[in-house]
Amino acid sequence: MINSLSRGLQILHLLAQANRPLGVTDIADRLSVDPSTSYRLLVTLENQGFIRQESTKKYSLGFGVVAIASALLRQLDVATIAPPHLRALMDRTTESAHLAVGDGERVTVVAQVCAPGMLRVDTPTGSSEPLYCTAVGKALLADADVVRVKSLLGTAPLPRYSPNTITDIDMLMTELQRTRDRGYAFDDEELHLGVRCIAAGVRDHTGKIVAAVGISAPASRLTRERGSELVVAVRQTARDLSAELGYAEIGNVAEAASS
Repeated sequence: MINSLSRGLQILHLLAQANRPLGVTDIADRLSVDPSTSYRLLVTLENQGFIRQESTKKYSLGFGVVAIASALLRQLDVATIAPPHLRALMDRTTESAHLAVGDGERVTVVAQVCAPGMLRVDTPTGSSEPLYCTAVGKALLADADVVRVKSLLGTAPLPRYSPNTITDIDMLMTELQRTRDRGYAFDDEELHLGVRCIAAGVRDHTGKIVAAVGISAPASRLTRERGSELVVAVRQTARDLSAELGYAEIGNVAEAASS
């Protein structure tokens, strides 16, 4: 299985570097395998949409590669434009701000601006956390149906990180419905005791959630009363980032921000 995966990836690299379609024998020679092995690998890649067969019976890269590259570019784009927005969010809230993208069953922080002072919460760039018990993770999952959630997290009870961690998929789906209804996600000391977070999804030009922007703070400072004020800033930052990605929000922004 590992050899097949490695050879499949080698084929994609060969086709990308060749700048022209390659035949079964061409690829077999370059991989030092027999033509039958080359053919089986090509059929598998073709079935998955990563390559396509030309009228000449030779193969070239398919649109599956474009889809993956486009997803990566969307993530890179939002990470590139995020820093000034995160700085403005940090200035407005005086709390650490960060941007995260999905990475399978986890989220990865791709940009962060730390709050000043000794008592703060840092989520370093490159750090990885679970989807289901973080505000940015729940914001990323906000549009997901139960099939999608179970495909990512499975159906077994989820690992518990604190007494507040949601470990049941049905309870998580209820929480995601609340996230959709109110337009933001909340982490109430679910991953780390003593830490609360607020996040909102960032949408691209198609309306798909491609990232989440959030703030993290000591629970003693991010009280529920103060949280209602900070939500407005987080949601507005998410809207501003979404607008830069080409998303046109329908509805009254002022009304939404006050909800």
